[in-house]
Amino acid sequence: MIAAIIVGAVILLALISKGIAKSRGFRLYKEELPDELGIHRDKEFEDIVHSLEDSLPIAYVQQVKQRMKGKNTKDDEVEWTFFEMKRYFLLNAVIKDVPMFSEKVDEVWHEMIMFTVDYERFTDRFFNRFLHHQPNVETTPSPQPNKRAFFDWVYAHLFDIKGNSRLLWGKFFQHPLDKSTLQDFQRLSEDELLDRYFLRNGKWEKQQRALIQTLKEEVTAAQKRKKAGGSTYFKKAAKKGNVSNELLLQGFVFYSLYKATNFSSHMNELLLYKKTMYAGETASYSGYSCSSPWEDNRHHHHNDGGHHHHDSGSSCSSSSCGSGCSSS
Repeated sequence: MIAAIIVGAVILLALISKGIAKSRGFRLYKEELPDELGIHRDKEFEDIVHSLEDSLPIAYVQQVKQRMKGKNTKDDEVEWTFFEMKRYFLLNAVIKDVPMFSEKVDEVWHEMIMFTVDYERFTDRFFNRFLHHQPNVETTPSPQPNKRAFFDWVYAHLFDIKGNSRLLWGKFFQHPLDKSTLQDFQRLSEDELLDRYFLRNGKWEKQQRALIQTLKEEVTAAQKRKKAGGSTYFKKAAKKGNVSNELLLQGFVFYSLYKATNFSSHMNELLLYKKTMYAGETASYSGYSCSSPWEDNRHHHHNDGGHHHHDSGSSCSSSSCGSGCSSS
């Protein structure tokens, strides 16, 4: 009798805990969506954004969002996940083999595919091919650290990383770029790199070559930095709190080349001092950051009547959260 009571109490406690967790749900920051996908304008990437937007009929987008809202998805989450879905599509237009690292964004992809005719027309118009959704047959998705690192590098050079970007994709800059990849960018020609890493359809070759040149320059700069004192430069900048996006990306390549074994500790030192304007205040937090959602909430007080939004349910709380799918 006593054993039955104990078992019943345990079950009841589990149900209560589950209910509390569900009520907390997945919460995003009260952030405004950046214009033109928050694309960086220095290499004419905005042309790709315009092509993407032109390829997505308004009626199709509204239907997908309506389906998401019908599943009790909050408006902010609908807008941000669709926003990051478009960013993912843009990445697929530029580079090969882009894994899906966000369960929440992947849910949007599933909804888009439900409208089979509209989805086919969109992908054919934007990609000049059908973009397949490839499920992962593994029970536990692979973290794919090398692919995640390259994803982070390209994403950061294309887009402004926001707090909600991190909550949806997981932590950025937690894995070093693969050394063989960096060696490729050092020794191979642009044409060889285009064939190996980029989608060759001639549509966005100018932008692809700009990315190739950028990484080649960053590898060269890292080699020069190694001869001039190594990581001392980055440590001094971090202590001064003077970590720009450019410096962060330079550190990403440098530590990938020369500090791969303890990469995370070095990058997290830079990330700790990365200053960002957030909800009208300056905070020692960045969309790139390695802090947890609980730490995020400690740093950020949203201007919404004093209520705090806890995001305990981030679907990808770390950059190693692989997804169950990828594109092909």
